[in-house]
Amino acid sequence: QNQLSGNLLRKFKNSNGWQKLWVVFTNFCMFFYKSHQDNHPLASLPLLGYSLTIPSESENIHKDYVFKLHFKSHVYYFRAESEYTFER
Repeated sequence: QNQLSGNLLRKFKNSNGWQKLWVVFTNFCMFFYKSHQDNHPLASLPLLGYSLTIPSESENIHKDYVFKLHFKSHVYYFRAESEYTFER
């Protein structure tokens, strides 16, 4: 089973703050938990159709290790806590 997990910070397109979540990526889907100890996810995000990019300067995300997932009008920003996590 191909699976990747770890902490990421999530930000919605029109929100100000970042929410720290435990994220599990498997079978082209991201599952979000409050912590790694939780048994049930808060939410899931099937990624088929989404594009992965780096935010542009005009998006005013002035943080390191940020990537953007977007599909039509759905936009999510994720921030890794290290370069290693970001590269993964």
